[in-house]
Amino acid sequence: MSADTRMAGEDRRFLILFMFMSIVSGLTVGLGKIAATLYAISLHASPFQIGLISAMESVGMVLVTVPAGFIIAHYGARGVYFLSSLGPMLINLAMPFSASWIALAAGRGAIGLCIPFRMVSMNSSFLERLPRLGSAKAGWYRASLTGGVAILGPSLASYLSVHASMTTIFLIVSGCFGFMALFSLSFLPAVDPRGSQQKARFVDEVKLIAGDPIIAESCMVEFTNSATGALFSTFIILLAAGLPGLTEQDGIRVMLAQGFAVVTSLFFGGALAARFSNTAAYALSLVTASVALVTFGFATSFVALAAGAVLLSIGSAIVHLANMRVMAGMPGGKSKIAGLYNLASMTGSSFGAIAGGTITKLVPLQWVFLIWLPFLLVAGLTVQWLQLRRRRALTPQSTVHASTSLPASSQG
Repeated sequence: MSADTRMAGEDRRFLILFMFMSIVSGLTVGLGKIAATLYAISLHASPFQIGLISAMESVGMVLVTVPAGFIIAHYGARGVYFLSSLGPMLINLAMPFSASWIALAAGRGAIGLCIPFRMVSMNSSFLERLPRLGSAKAGWYRASLTGGVAILGPSLASYLSVHASMTTIFLIVSGCFGFMALFSLSFLPAVDPRGSQQKARFVDEVKLIAGDPIIAESCMVEFTNSATGALFSTFIILLAAGLPGLTEQDGIRVMLAQGFAVVTSLFFGGALAARFSNTAAYALSLVTASVALVTFGFATSFVALAAGAVLLSIGSAIVHLANMRVMAGMPGGKSKIAGLYNLASMTGSSFGAIAGGTITKLVPLQWVFLIWLPFLLVAGLTVQWLQLRRRRALTPQSTVHASTSLPASSQG
């Protein structure tokens, strides 16, 4: 058997096992998130309190996401993923005994301290393989994860919320984390020698990576994308329940529509998105997200909410495909870059949930989506300004450093 054939077989095995665990991971996260929201509602938490509960997981993730990338670079994805799955397993066992929204928020925050080690392990492992798997598969990780988070998780949550107790639901979530801890040992890579041999100081290397203008631009776009997505996922169930003739179950169905749209876009949009420059991709995403927010702001029916969810999904998928192309083109180990990128995603999620919850104290819930439009506009203009400044800095005699070089088709 030739080396190329053996490598192709290894890549195929990795992709199959990776996709399976990604789906299970997404299902577990989606089920756990909705279970926490439904449990908070049963505790009579206010929209502001539910926003804080949702944000606490992201806050915990923000604190350790970047260090997680460096730890994984040194110790390898396999062992780190295994150990970091045990925390959520134990916390979800205790979650049904939370007697107040504050205890529930604390539990979600503790889970958030574990999740980055799992996310960065998966993300960096996929990015390492992506150049060989091909750009058409750039969205497959996010698609499979989203399929679990936004389709299988809500579907199972919808069924279990009617036929099972909250204790049973949290027990299932805990069992899934335990299963993933064991399953990860069968295929995730061990130590990455490129990362473990680097001796640069943590702060200095973070500054070096974050100072790359292309990485900074991608992280800003991902921050905005995640904040808008968190606004949707945190309040869509409450928004649906507040409209005449709709219920919490309709809100879950809207999340399902959004999940199907994201998965479809990511699985089949990779080849198409590769034809767009980053600038065009970001602009198209901004337009679709803006139209989605307007749709939510004036929605009076399930169809309108679902249409807005589909538009938001398309915009989010476009951003992800463009940013994956950027990160896969960066040389060297991917765990540190993935950690910084996930930090942007998590801070965006925290900002979206907390800011949205704060705005609900001032205006009706549906108005929040319209008030969010200026935030998108400012973010879009900022990205355009960064791109313009980068182009002006690149004179014909300039030579881009190897750490920031990308194929011509990837440049914004």
